[in-house]
Amino acid sequence: MRRRVASRLVAGLAGGAVLAACSSAPAPTSLVQDGGTTGGLTAGGTPVRGAVGGTVPGTPGGTTGTAPATRGGSSTGAQAPGTGPAVPGTTGGSTGGTSGAVAPARTTLFTPAEDRIGITPTSLTMCAHAALTYGQAFGTKDSDFNVYWQALNTEKGGIFGRKVSVSYENDNYTPTDAVKAATACKAKNPFMLLGGIGFDQIPAVRNWADANHMLYLHHSATVQGSQGKKYSFTELPTVERLGEGFAQLAVAKYKGKRIGIIERDSSNWAPGVQAFKAMAKKAGLTIVADKAVATNKANYTDELTAMRNAKADVVWVWLNALESTQLIKQSKVQQFSPNWLMFPFNLTSQTLDGDAMTPPLDGVAMYPAYSQGDYSGSFAPYASDMKEFERQYRQYDPDVDLSGIGGDLLFLNWTAQKALHVQLLQCGKDCTRNRFVDVLLGYTGQSPGKTACPIDFRGDGHHGSDSVVFMQTYRAASGKVNWRNTAACVRP
Repeated sequence: MRRRVASRLVAGLAGGAVLAACSSAPAPTSLVQDGGTTGGLTAGGTPVRGAVGGTVPGTPGGTTGTAPATRGGSSTGAQAPGTGPAVPGTTGGSTGGTSGAVAPARTTLFTPAEDRIGITPTSLTMCAHAALTYGQAFGTKDSDFNVYWQALNTEKGGIFGRKVSVSYENDNYTPTDAVKAATACKAKNPFMLLGGIGFDQIPAVRNWADANHMLYLHHSATVQGSQGKKYSFTELPTVERLGEGFAQLAVAKYKGKRIGIIERDSSNWAPGVQAFKAMAKKAGLTIVADKAVATNKANYTDELTAMRNAKADVVWVWLNALESTQLIKQSKVQQFSPNWLMFPFNLTSQTLDGDAMTPPLDGVAMYPAYSQGDYSGSFAPYASDMKEFERQYRQYDPDVDLSGIGGDLLFLNWTAQKALHVQLLQCGKDCTRNRFVDVLLGYTGQSPGKTACPIDFRGDGHHGSDSVVFMQTYRAASGKVNWRNTAACVRP
């Protein structure tokens, strides 16, 4: 029986912070740097500092522009001013082969023996660690997450003639098992290791990646513990930035309200709460209760009672999707219905159904919302990506239910894979691990389709985004309760 994937692989399969919109055409070979204005608004009209993006329904927010400069090197590998790192031996990152002798990679992270592992003239191999254990809850299987590559291999012949393959190893949502999964992946000799969602797993695998000289592209994790790591990269906001993003949402919508926190009792989650509290203090938010809970506690009566006794108007749930869903179910039984802040997944909203609308749930994410067949409002800027995603699934995976609880996960994963496709194109026909690191270091750009937020590695070279997306539940035309964006690309 095929293993099922629970983990949201969007970040692990490309960092997920920039999504390459190419509709049915070949993926673009260069990215356009975002030149949009800041200062978008939430649905309630409250300014959100640093929001970037096209207008959102009900939001008289800022616009997004595009700067004319594109990213890509010259044919000699020299860097063009203001356009990001050069791609040696390519013209503007195009697919058109090399121009004369191939310049050496600037990065020397990998030895000659390590540099071409997982990449041949006809194949490119990757492996991901993910929480396969919980897949049944999301109604997905591992083959569902490879549709983008299947379509690319079939319709475009892969990347520079290389067929792309991705396999998965179960990390069981624990650090120890994540290292075992990474070790199992290494035995397959992949070009790179991909890391699915897991605040607790990723720090352990980051350490392992450095010790094992493994190129590692992973989901959100703490800045804490990442210093000095050479082999790990993420294109998503950090745990600390996500905590700060939740505080920004609370300031925008609930300033003056009494706020409670229910958080996972983990050193890998705690920095997010610390960041939330730091911003809350500066903004004058009132935090009336904070309860830490063990992983998969199951019964949240004590925590909910504490929130009720503290008269919390708003409760921030700093737990995973399965735990958050269970907690809110129990709150409704207790007839306790504050405003909820949480990670936005259709698993939660569709499972709760009407209870997710009384009142509507608020979310902060590092990815765009997806609601099958809804191309209006905040979905309009990336409707072409949604339609192409749906076309590919109709053709290559017709049994999957994109309107169900796993549809948003599949879209997030698919769009992230498009981003990785763009970066591999920029790596060029003569791509190696060192050349791919060259692409990432100093990288800055935004997807042409505005499906997600800009990425920018010009800080430390390993963390590529500080943008988050605000969302809220709504009753979709399908009748299901899904999430939609209310403010895009909110920055610090």
